[in-house]
Amino acid sequence: MAVVWTILKILGIIILCIIGLILLILLMVLFIPIRYQAEGGYTTEKIGAAVKVRWFIFRILAYYNKGDPFTVKAKVGPFTVYSMSKGGEKEALEDGTQHMFPPPEEITGDGNAGTEAGAAGEGNKPKEEVKADQTSAAGADKESKNSDKKAGKKEKKQKPKPQENVFEGTVEPPDLGEDIEKTPKESPFDKLDRIRIKVEKKRSHIEQFLAKECTKKTIERGKKLLKKIFKHLKPTKGHVDLHFGLGSAADTGMILAKIARHYPLFGKWLFINPDFYNKVIEAEGMVKGRIRIGTLAIPALLFYLRKDTRRTIKLAKKI
Repeated sequence: MAVVWTILKILGIIILCIIGLILLILLMVLFIPIRYQAEGGYTTEKIGAAVKVRWFIFRILAYYNKGDPFTVKAKVGPFTVYSMSKGGEKEALEDGTQHMFPPPEEITGDGNAGTEAGAAGEGNKPKEEVKADQTSAAGADKESKNSDKKAGKKEKKQKPKPQENVFEGTVEPPDLGEDIEKTPKESPFDKLDRIRIKVEKKRSHIEQFLAKECTKKTIERGKKLLKKIFKHLKPTKGHVDLHFGLGSAADTGMILAKIARHYPLFGKWLFINPDFYNKVIEAEGMVKGRIRIGTLAIPALLFYLRKDTRRTIKLAKKI
């Protein structure tokens, strides 16, 4: 009996360890934030960008500079587990030219040269070998004729059989000729009328769906949930330095006035340096932020578990 209790204790400890490990991983996924950072710059001479995403000990890095290959790396701690580099300048040949496809392979003795040698060698064969070749060719002709006859027999066998009727015996297959009445084609006006009827039915169903009380409550809660999600996804830090000019003071001033209308949306992170005399566009910026899966998943799960939401989903499937 003591042995049984010992085995049960060991099994219980193992099960508890597995459950604890699963809970630990779940809590890590929900509450350890995913941090991201993006940097970029654009000038008349250089274009570059860099993106970094980090979660716990995992990191993904991506870099790009004009003229250099696009590089992506995945790291676990200090170790690189994946690396990819694509693009960049093409490799040139010794004479300085570039090729898109590899050079064709040289023709070996297995190709045309071999066939020419074989044709040349046939003239030197003895008469007995020539006769043997002729007899083998005749045998091949007979075999081809026999195969053609067999194919013709198979085609004859595959002719359509007469239909059988339980009450009237065998009946010959119907002659699909001119006796069959052709169905009149649908006019374009009939098609438009049919489409209009379908659209009106759909519109009435959608109006009835939106008029339901559960649908109205679900839409209101969904709007609040989307606001929370966008607020959480918004970068926490960032700045963009923009230096632009259109070559005309009037045009530059008009664009600057239109941008200034939306100043409350970007006033904290956008810094504009207008040039009223020269035509130039230069920009440099950086953005940082974090995303917690739990902050997004828990409200979304509570939103889905409401009765109004599930009832609205069922009604939406019936439309």
